[in-house]
Amino acid sequence: MIGAILLTIISGIGFGLIGIMFRLGQSRNVIPIHISMCMGIAGAIFFGIQVNWGQFFHLPPLVIFLPIVSSLGNLASMHFTKVSLSKGPLSPLWSAMNLTFLTVVIYSSIVFSESILPFQFAALGTGILCVVFASNLGNKPKSDDNNSSRSMKDKLIYAGALLIVLLGNSTAFVIIKDLGTRTIATGINTTYLMEYRSSIFFLMYLSMALTCFVLVLIQKAKPNSIGDLIKIGSVAAIGSIVGMLLLGYAVALPAALIFTINGMVSILVGVTVSVIAFGEKRTKAWYGTVGFGILTVFLINLDSLI
Repeated sequence: MIGAILLTIISGIGFGLIGIMFRLGQSRNVIPIHISMCMGIAGAIFFGIQVNWGQFFHLPPLVIFLPIVSSLGNLASMHFTKVSLSKGPLSPLWSAMNLTFLTVVIYSSIVFSESILPFQFAALGTGILCVVFASNLGNKPKSDDNNSSRSMKDKLIYAGALLIVLLGNSTAFVIIKDLGTRTIATGINTTYLMEYRSSIFFLMYLSMALTCFVLVLIQKAKPNSIGDLIKIGSVAAIGSIVGMLLLGYAVALPAALIFTINGMVSILVGVTVSVIAFGEKRTKAWYGTVGFGILTVFLINLDSLI
């Protein structure tokens, strides 16, 4: 189990690179859709090389359908990531993207009857508090101070965008958890992810690349520099591939353990770099975000230590 937890932590750091690249791309007109398209292309190439093509053309329908569904969630997530970044800084957005552990835990407890231990349940609560504090790191509304109705409208738009990002970004993780837990047949311990790992990831990344490419064409979104796009997209792609690959090896363990640690590590990486590299202020909300993030990682492991 210790090895799986270490893989999960490294995976979280990898996913943290994506949020950092989203933030870096803001000043260079490299929007999340551009970065996601790069991640999709790189991931499709990386996993495509490993695909057993003889097996690929005989994949079960579930293995084909679910990765494609994940691309729709990714599409919604990336579009509203752009909206969120226009309303505030990296920290609350990255927190919303990594609250996905809550969605996966709820799904796993319902579909796979995974129990949630007492300290794991407490960790879910502190994880939510971490995101609540992070949400207060946002910029002040751009409206006039005397226009309270417009201020409330901006807050509602921002909150709604973060919620859609959360649900959209959860799709891929829910699917990975499902395929990493669901066995290919009754009485067999082999899961779909174990049997078709490269094909599943190939389809997920290929779908991501295609949907993002279509959206880029529709929005006519062009980066200022192809060089910046390649550099930023490459770093994000490395983080995504490493994060997804390592998470896939640990996904069979309880979601309340693995996905909570993964999400909290990603949040801590994002908010720490946002202060060090991008000059965001260390406010009470920032300390609350970091404090509850660390507490969550501690609590989630406490049941196994006592």
